[in-house]
Amino acid sequence: MVHLGLTGNTSFNFLLFRNFKKSVFGVPVNLSFCCTYWLNLLILGSSIIEIMHATSFELAYRYHKQLRIDLFILDLSLFGADGFHFLEKFPNERSNTIIVSAYNDLAIRAFEYGVLDYLTKPISEERLRLSLQRFFIRSNRKGKLNTSPIRIKTRLSKVDIHKLDVRLTDLMEVKKVYQNENLSLKSLAEELDLHPRQLSEFLNEKKHKTFTSFLHNYRIKEAKYLLERYPEKKISDIGFEVGYKSLSNFYDAFKKELKITASEYRQKNFISTISSNIAEPKNYINV
Repeated sequence: MVHLGLTGNTSFNFLLFRNFKKSVFGVPVNLSFCCTYWLNLLILGSSIIEIMHATSFELAYRYHKQLRIDLFILDLSLFGADGFHFLEKFPNERSNTIIVSAYNDLAIRAFEYGVLDYLTKPISEERLRLSLQRFFIRSNRKGKLNTSPIRIKTRLSKVDIHKLDVRLTDLMEVKKVYQNENLSLKSLAEELDLHPRQLSEFLNEKKHKTFTSFLHNYRIKEAKYLLERYPEKKISDIGFEVGYKSLSNFYDAFKKELKITASEYRQKNFISTISSNIAEPKNYINV
């Protein structure tokens, strides 16, 4: 955890997930003054107050419970465990997480979780600076900062946003590509002639959703329609029809979205329909 003091009275907490004896930015992370130097250098002249390291997931979870953490820097390979485990356990922190990894092939999976950025080792000073600036820009939009505007590079500068929105809507609502169980951030980006990171940025910044939540929204909306329209159809068949590979994923996503199970939703809709029919006045013709 890096406690960061910014211009004014605003302060930020950063949880830096790294192996304790490995290196970050070319210096040992257990030497806090080295981390302080680099972060001071990169984060727009801000002043670091304190640096603490989570040397296990248990300690990281304790920090998360006890402190308000604004940004997570997560190495995908640490503590003998998979860093994606943290993203699974704390889904609300995904958009506040910068992933650090030596493997390029994990980037697509990371962006499907909706992370803020993905940095490949070795990390250059400029690349890290842009990543941290992206965090501060987003924080400023949420009202956490009161700083002067910061120019930041965007991957969408040459993309026609309106045209992209229209094409994406056509793919999802007309062609219903979400019904493809193998649809991924990469494959959807290819349909739109985009890089996966461009699509991820568009969804995060313009739709305020991660790719996963964006996909779930469409699939669950379709499932609701099918549950109402075809009461005789098996719920399991509906789950597969809307694009889920496994029923457990469908059931979990449905309950997370609507706070009730698919069977409860169907039953509630059935009762509502019956009650409506009973209450509807009958028009009799006197002969």
